Amino acid sequence: MLNHGLENREYVKLPEGVDIAITPAGVVSRSYAYIIDFLFRSLIMFVVSLVFSFLGDAGQGIILIIYFITSWGYNIFFEMKNGQTPGKKRLKIRVVQDNGLPASFSQIVVRNLLRPADMLPIGYFLGLVVMMFNSRFKRIGDWAAGTMVIYDDEVEARPELPKGNIEIPVLSLSTEEQLAVLAFAERSDELSDARRSELAAILAEPFKLETSEAQSMLVGYARFYSGQLSNSNEQAQSETVQ
Repeated sequence: MLNHGLENREYVKLPEGVDIAITPAGVVSRSYAYIIDFLFRSLIMFVVSLVFSFLGDAGQGIILIIYFITSWGYNIFFEMKNGQTPGKKRLKIRVVQDNGLPASFSQIVVRNLLRPADMLPIGYFLGLVVMMFNSRFKRIGDWAAGTMVIYDDEVEARPELPKGNIEIPVLSLSTEEQLAVLAFAERSDELSDARRSELAAILAEPFKLETSEAQSMLVGYARFYSGQLSNSNEQAQSETVQ
């Protein structure tokens, strides 16, 4: 797994050998999502109270039952479908497992049943403190359930590479290193000859390439990586939807 420093982006390797990029959602976005969900729950209870308040004690009992179900079941109901409550969907974040795959029903239940622990002593204070002292912004419920909340990143289309032969690399590179080769090929036409030669020499060093063939071979490797990473993104998106 590779950390991307300031961007807080991580690459997680799935059991199938595919690397997927995830970005943990921070305190601010999760707080906004919580506020939106709180307003939704409040609206539900307001409507319920209007409907059943005329039934006297029986109505009050029904209101309390619905309040209990809404308080405990709202997040579980929405998150078990696709990891998103209405608030999370609005902020484009979702609950997943620590490895980036969709969270299971049992994980969703555990992370929500432990909300009272995060709310101690008042107003999610303990949960916020725990979130701020780990790079994935996991609250207590997330630690217990093995889940995290990430941004629903859209896969950006990469620029087209120059036409030519595909070269199969002789070395196995990490995703970060493959992206560096891709970035070189995609921007090579924008670089000066001196800068292009300088970067090609650095990137070609692990491959033991001659200086004269470094640039063309790296572009060929980039064509190979471009197809490989596209397939990885498609597979990762498919697994996340399931």
